[in-house]
Amino acid sequence: MLKKTAALLLSLLIAVSFASCATEEPVMPEPETKKKTDIPKPDIGENYYGNINYDYLINGQIPFGKNRCSHLDDISDEMEKYVYDMILRCVSKEQPEGNCEYSIKELYQQFLDIDTREKTGADLITVIPEKIDKCKTLDEYFSTLGWMYQEYGISSFFRFDVQPDYYDTSVNKLFLMNFNSCGNMKENFTRTNAGVENIGKLTEHSLTALDTEVTEARDRAKKVVSMINDIMYESTDSDTTMDIDKHYNIYDKKELNKLYSNVDMQKLLKAFGFETSEVIVHDVPQSKKINEYFTEDNFQLLKDYAVACTMFKYSSALPPSFKEKMSGNDDTDDMKKSVKNIMSDQLQEEIGFVYGSEICTDEVMNVADKMMNDIRSSCRDLIKKCSRLSDDSRKKYLDKLDNMIILMGYNKNYKSPFSIVSADEGGNLLQNVINIQKSWTKNTISKLSVKPDRNSWDMTAITANAVYNPYMNTVTIPAAMLSKASFDPSDSEYRILGVAGYCIAHEINHAFDSNGFLFDKNGCYNPELICKEDRDKYKQVLDNAEKYYNNYKLLDIYNINGKLTLSENIADLAAVQCLTNITDNKDNLREIFEGAADIWGSLDVVEDIVMRLDGDLHSPNEARVNAVFSSTDKFYEAYDIAETDKMYVAPENRIRVW
Repeated sequence: MLKKTAALLLSLLIAVSFASCATEEPVMPEPETKKKTDIPKPDIGENYYGNINYDYLINGQIPFGKNRCSHLDDISDEMEKYVYDMILRCVSKEQPEGNCEYSIKELYQQFLDIDTREKTGADLITVIPEKIDKCKTLDEYFSTLGWMYQEYGISSFFRFDVQPDYYDTSVNKLFLMNFNSCGNMKENFTRTNAGVENIGKLTEHSLTALDTEVTEARDRAKKVVSMINDIMYESTDSDTTMDIDKHYNIYDKKELNKLYSNVDMQKLLKAFGFETSEVIVHDVPQSKKINEYFTEDNFQLLKDYAVACTMFKYSSALPPSFKEKMSGNDDTDDMKKSVKNIMSDQLQEEIGFVYGSEICTDEVMNVADKMMNDIRSSCRDLIKKCSRLSDDSRKKYLDKLDNMIILMGYNKNYKSPFSIVSADEGGNLLQNVINIQKSWTKNTISKLSVKPDRNSWDMTAITANAVYNPYMNTVTIPAAMLSKASFDPSDSEYRILGVAGYCIAHEINHAFDSNGFLFDKNGCYNPELICKEDRDKYKQVLDNAEKYYNNYKLLDIYNINGKLTLSENIADLAAVQCLTNITDNKDNLREIFEGAADIWGSLDVVEDIVMRLDGDLHSPNEARVNAVFSSTDKFYEAYDIAETDKMYVAPENRIRVW
């Protein structure tokens, strides 16, 4: 488009220069404006993604304030609208005490009761920074952090989680995860200014709301930003999360005290409610850097960040007048948005339960179950036929597939670990939110003494996404991915396979991607699960896939990072190979390809796409269609793709995962 605009300007300049030599008054040509509708629809063999999504790309419009819009965003938007209407239905009638609808109704009404919220005030939360401020020693500070965690669910420098042991998933272990960065990843600091701005504003506003003078608050916030920035630069990159050798670091009491030489870790663990002799440290470099800041010289700095984390956790539940002191805005600026946010934050499981029970009708689940079984059967068939696997490796892969648990829809057995105290019984929004967070913290602590449950859900039903958990060998497909915005159960079987099946097949095949193949059928990490010869053969497939994506150009200019996106690319390639293995009929194949291309349609700001190339583990949507389909043999059968077509990739250069 830039070249066309430059050419148009050049032609106008030439017209002006020639006109100056004329004896008559020149007639200036009308500037030509290229309309969206004038852009020709690309042929299937040139750009399949552009062909299928032509109308969406031409007529779509990115909403104000956003960097993209997509069909996946449409699913989220539809789900959010449905959920809000569903909440209103819960509120409109009497609900039996104790069920999810009752909790939704009570919290909703308590949020809208501005008078009671103002009367309650913020004292239940401001008591936390007051206690932080009174700490005279680091030991007192660490004890206060433990109190904040157990009583309010607030974490700051120490963020613990209880997960299955990577090497023995039959037991739970205590993990010290990355510190609470208030929603900011490392890339927000190292690749953009977003992290600096977010943490800076949060800290400054938190301090000013607590009556710190503005100039002083700003100066203290700058120091906090400098500390967090320093910690982030020492932390491991986000894309190494699945690198077990890097993130599975067992520390016993003695080793943990050495790592955190400025902290009495046994006292700290006890303050947080954990009784254990060892901890698995997720990010050792980060821990070392954090430990450097635990000195008396940095005491105020440490206090200020704990205050910022407190306000980050509870700002949505504070009275409007206090929120206005923090940011200049209160709930009444956009009441609908505010109430949706706090409901989804505090009652996402309860909302998900009600949402799932409404979305997951018998018709929907019958279609979804058949689709899932067809995909699993197809994957089984591909494993059986895979030439790079020995008989022993093939058996282990089939055992893993058969032992995989697929959770689809919503958690029908969910029970709230808390009770909402009604307004009639003296309950108020802030106290109920505190109780909710305290209950979930207690639930996390209790997991350390029980066995992992492979049927536990990794996502709520209102999450417009899906996930494969390698540590449990489970796939979770939330109800949001089965909504009408995702697929229509009355559509043809093969259209549904393309639209919704791509997601399911993608997650199933994560079990065998560049990371997943290192885990056994129970989720235990075992890098020697398959024999060395088979691992070497697979490594060649992975190397070829990395090179294949490195050479794929987005907008004919930008290269994809094949190493960064490897596991997701493998899951994409295997998913489409799996879907198209279900049928040989050309019309059916076309429906699969069209549905799969349609689901990835999106409009993006170019600068945003380029930025994500350096940090997103997924390839851009266009590549999740064109690069994948060009490497799928049945794509050529379905559309008679010729060697002269841009979509053509020679057979020897196609990546066949199976």
